[in-house]
Amino acid sequence: MSYLLQHLTFLEQRMRTIRHLPSAFEYYAAKQMTLFHKIPFYVYQDISPVQKQRFGFPLQDKGVDLADEHFTHIAQVKYYGHGKMIHYGALSTFLGTPILVGKRNLPMTLIRTRHSVLHPELQNIVDRRDITDFKLCSTEFLGEIL
Repeated sequence: MSYLLQHLTFLEQRMRTIRHLPSAFEYYAAKQMTLFHKIPFYVYQDISPVQKQRFGFPLQDKGVDLADEHFTHIAQVKYYGHGKMIHYGALSTFLGTPILVGKRNLPMTLIRTRHSVLHPELQNIVDRRDITDFKLCSTEFLGEIL
């Protein structure tokens, strides 16, 4: 079994065993990013402290929910209900991460439920392509874990 397939299997197992939906959605998002980019993405809490330090990332949560294996791409995951608006404050710490770690051009992705809404300030950030907006279907997610 290839490393990528093993990683996807791990993510699926974690996704199905966690009952807290926003946490399970993080694993679903990691799975989707892994499939999309063809490289492993990890939930931040599953990354060892040694690996975080090696790439200059903080040990404590600073808003990063996912990272690829070399910390060349990070993501924030938001599991919001239908029509719920995501405000700048919900992403402000995450948006400061490239400055914190000294990688100003670090690719960043917001992964969210398709039916959530971005506040105009965040939409401007997406429109400028400072961050990628990646929408996932919560119905498909729920279908995979139930």
